[in-house]
Amino acid sequence: MTLRHEAVLLAVSSAAPDTTIGQTELFDGFPPTGALMDAWEQGALELGRRMVPAVIAGHDPAEVGTFIMVSTTGYICPGPEVRLAAELGLRSDIRRISIGHMGCYAAITGLRTALDALAARPDELVLVVCTELTFMHCQPDASSEQIIVQGLFGDASAAMLLGTRPDDRPVGHPTTDHPSAGAPACGVSADVVASRTVTHPGTAEHMRIRVQENGFRLCMSPAVPAMLGSTTPPFVDQLLEGPGLGVADVRHWAIHPGGPRIVAEVGAALGLSEAQLRPSMEVLRDYGNCSSATVLLVLQRMLALDRPEAGDHAVLIAFGPGLTTEAALLRF
Repeated sequence: MTLRHEAVLLAVSSAAPDTTIGQTELFDGFPPTGALMDAWEQGALELGRRMVPAVIAGHDPAEVGTFIMVSTTGYICPGPEVRLAAELGLRSDIRRISIGHMGCYAAITGLRTALDALAARPDELVLVVCTELTFMHCQPDASSEQIIVQGLFGDASAAMLLGTRPDDRPVGHPTTDHPSAGAPACGVSADVVASRTVTHPGTAEHMRIRVQENGFRLCMSPAVPAMLGSTTPPFVDQLLEGPGLGVADVRHWAIHPGGPRIVAEVGAALGLSEAQLRPSMEVLRDYGNCSSATVLLVLQRMLALDRPEAGDHAVLIAFGPGLTTEAALLRF
């Protein structure tokens, strides 16, 4: 069977949390895991209420057939997407998918899952929400690793809406409404051309997250940036091989800023310019590493700074535990 539709990224939205989220839980020190999960649920609902209406604005809520909720920083069952779907007037028969505990690359896992849903039901829309409150990872020990982890990570939520375009329609021009990350929403009109994932054997201990009595503990080896610098170029070559492109054919890059060294190592390995790395570095400066939400913040910033033209290509690429790399190729 030939699917006569292309998957289209229609809109991106993001929100930063109110500083009061989690204040009570952390005021008296380091709370147990249960209190942290309560705070995560509160934050996920609060951010979703502020952000999701913007990303689905202009669309009939009844068209949203799948709701994918992504998070590495919290766990409850049923998840916050149940209440959000009801409050936002989404269908009672909406297909809910929870993608949890995969790390910083999980937004692209959500994107891949959305592509599968659209392949089966091309007349529907798919909503993907990534909510990360990384203060859950705050630990009481003052080791150099934990100081770096807490100084690097931030909190944010980001969402994207995807649909399909019949293949006999022309590729749409990107809209001119491209606010910066943190603004309500922006229209994108970008075709999802390809996606790819790889997990490198023998590297799992270099980045890991464990759930403990006092919350989540994140460990990250200082060897990670150099490892990603060596593994990313061949991975990107394979992503671009199918569409017949090379790195030089891609004008825009949304690289997950896992840290400044990761952006520097990956950028140098791919031969990217400072201008191409600017969206990643600005998001890292303004928001920190917000786990799965970060690459979508970078996409928003890239749209605002670079204002892609029709026919331009962009690569979204993110890294996380495994070590795993995920990427998607967009065409505007």
